[in-house]
Amino acid sequence: MGLHTILIADDDVSLLEALKVRLEAEQFTVIAVQDAYQALEQARLHEPDLLVLDINMPAGNGLSVQHRIDRIEELAGTPVIYVTGANPDSVNWKAAASDSYAVLHKPFDTDRLMDAIRGALGYWTEPSDVHLAHV
Repeated sequence: MGLHTILIADDDVSLLEALKVRLEAEQFTVIAVQDAYQALEQARLHEPDLLVLDINMPAGNGLSVQHRIDRIEELAGTPVIYVTGANPDSVNWKAAASDSYAVLHKPFDTDRLMDAIRGALGYWTEPSDVHLAHV
């Protein structure tokens, strides 16, 4: 892997740091932020290849971040993986309607996240079992 930039936005600092360490170990460039405002600002600045967004966070939510990013020509269509601690029934349909790649419910196995990342970035030629999976 490597040579890809991933922006992670999550208000859980412990999770954010753990994901950053794991992704950097896989040779990704990681931009880690704690709210929706920073996510938009850093996405515009760095044009990441993938967004990993918490659905519920300060200064907006992951769904609003994706909606705004899709309006920016250079960022439109950037794959999104959502992570959330919210009740699956309340978020799955919203995330699916937003054209996300996957939704992972906290706590999740980082190997599942890595599978979703590989699939979203096109490392597999066949669809992953996490594509649009709500796990």
